[in-house]
Amino acid sequence: MKSTQPEINQRYMLLFKIDAKNLYNRISNRQNEYIEIFSLKRSRSVFKDIFENRYAKASAFDLSHCPAEVMEALDQFYTRADELYWYLKYTQDMPNTIEDEVSRKVARLGKLYEQLCLYVDAELSGVELDQDPDFKDIPSDDIHYDSFVTEGEKDEEQAESDFIQPEHFPDPDELSNEDDKPDFE
Repeated sequence: MKSTQPEINQRYMLLFKIDAKNLYNRISNRQNEYIEIFSLKRSRSVFKDIFENRYAKASAFDLSHCPAEVMEALDQFYTRADELYWYLKYTQDMPNTIEDEVSRKVARLGKLYEQLCLYVDAELSGVELDQDPDFKDIPSDDIHYDSFVTEGEKDEEQAESDFIQPEHFPDPDELSNEDDKPDFE
């Protein structure tokens, strides 16, 4: 069955689905690694790379290409991912508690990801992407930076280039010793 959605809408839904897949895979597949890094080094800088996603940069224009059910599923998935990021960024829990809490949240995130895929696949006519011959050449690794850029990403890039003087405030977690810390006195 052919999708009733215009091609541009199909592309946006596919883009968000791929972004959600990449985010979910990074969160779940690297779970032991980032918990171990946090437990040993108490550095939270690794979470920035794990939780980076396109949805956070998407504009209302980008989302307007998705049906209401897909937007709702996207919102539920990315809200849960953001809650997990917030928890990891600011928790004071002990490592075992963190591991248990992350496992619980990742399991819930997995169910929301499956739900999102069902909605997107239904809108894209129910054809599984891995069975569609047009999509066999898509690389399986993280395609976080490809040639398709959402309007929100364009706006963000333009805003970044409009700064007269960029701010230079290092992440305190990334400072290695006292000599590198900025002097605020």
